[in-house]
Amino acid sequence: MTLVEAQIDRIVGPTHHFGGLGVGNIASQQHQGQTSNPRAAALQGLDKMRTVASLGVPQVILPPQIRPPIDLLHDLGFTGSLTEILPQVANDAPELLSAVMSSSAMWTANAATVTASVDSAHGTPTMTVANLSSSLHRAIEPQQTLCDLQRLFASFATIIAPLPGGAAMRDEGAANHMRLGSDLESPGIHIFVYGDQAPLPHRFWPRQTLAACQAVARQHGLPPENTFFLKQHPETIDAGAFHNDVVAASHHNLFLHHASAYYRADDTLAQIQRRFDDLHADGLRRIEIPESELSRTDAISTYLFNSQIVSSSTDQRPTLLCPMQVAENSCAASIVQRWIDEGLFADAKFLELRQSMSGGGGPACLRLRVPMKTRELSDLKTSCQWSASLDRALRQVIQEDYPESLDRDDLTNWQIAEKCLAAARRIQDLLAPTR
Repeated sequence: MTLVEAQIDRIVGPTHHFGGLGVGNIASQQHQGQTSNPRAAALQGLDKMRTVASLGVPQVILPPQIRPPIDLLHDLGFTGSLTEILPQVANDAPELLSAVMSSSAMWTANAATVTASVDSAHGTPTMTVANLSSSLHRAIEPQQTLCDLQRLFASFATIIAPLPGGAAMRDEGAANHMRLGSDLESPGIHIFVYGDQAPLPHRFWPRQTLAACQAVARQHGLPPENTFFLKQHPETIDAGAFHNDVVAASHHNLFLHHASAYYRADDTLAQIQRRFDDLHADGLRRIEIPESELSRTDAISTYLFNSQIVSSSTDQRPTLLCPMQVAENSCAASIVQRWIDEGLFADAKFLELRQSMSGGGGPACLRLRVPMKTRELSDLKTSCQWSASLDRALRQVIQEDYPESLDRDDLTNWQIAEKCLAAARRIQDLLAPTR
């Protein structure tokens, strides 16, 4: 029996804008205040989903989270209707306005940490929803994410609420977790990556703690002998790698990372290699890209390691889905071509995701991968799985109701906000579970 890796993406919300809110996220900060194009952002995301589905990979779609969350604004002391509240927020707490309008839930790699039923002590696919407590705009997301995952998976998976504990337990989900294994129903190796503990970065606050990683591993009942913890290099965090998936990627027996990804990790990496080779006959292929071949700066700006790796239904070798910025960088492009020539990948596809990339999210940021047995996959709600008819219906809503441009001043316009709310609800209706 085989494990199938479903990909879960969330439709980009109609309030997508460049608020510069991402902690340690250089792309987000560089594009702060620029005019966004929510319509293009959502269509680019759908284009990626269509590409994934065309490869025979299960593609699941979540609706955008509702923004602004009126109940939250009431909890924060604002009163009245939407038309009354938006001017209050803009006048009294302008820094809050962008946060409550953020579409950052589109980056579903931060939705949860996922382990396969073959690895979890629960004997089911197991998901801990990330608390995202390092920043306000993301801390708004987990409650709705919990509801979404329960709606999709509750009949056959274990869904765990976000870790308590605030900043000490800050957790950013699958962006800081990797599973190494095979496509067979056999145990995998789990790698958790954290950024706190000495030495700390000087410029940016680490968004994942070791304590959170350890807690999630305990919740899932992962075997200690198959579970490893790596410290992200503080200089790499300061350079803009705010998550592990900016400088590393994994798929089955393949582990790709930049040479600067981890801090004093040689011993742990050797242990991972030995343990994997003990468990799997095909052996681990760990490929470390040196600074001389691709600078850390270029690795972060191109998001090479944030390329999405998927196994198609027709080729044993995976396909690499890269952001277009990889093709535009000669060093990154040559690495991808070499990987194809060496047989690591069947093909590479270069995707136009500039709206997401300008907010600091590449292809892998936009998806949560869930390894499932084929019989578990059959229990997924079909109404949320990609189909040509669903794709057409979603595109119609986006074309009709999403704004083509959005800047900070637009966020205070209640008419725009109401139209965005209506668009998000239309998409929610399209994706409502029917089976």
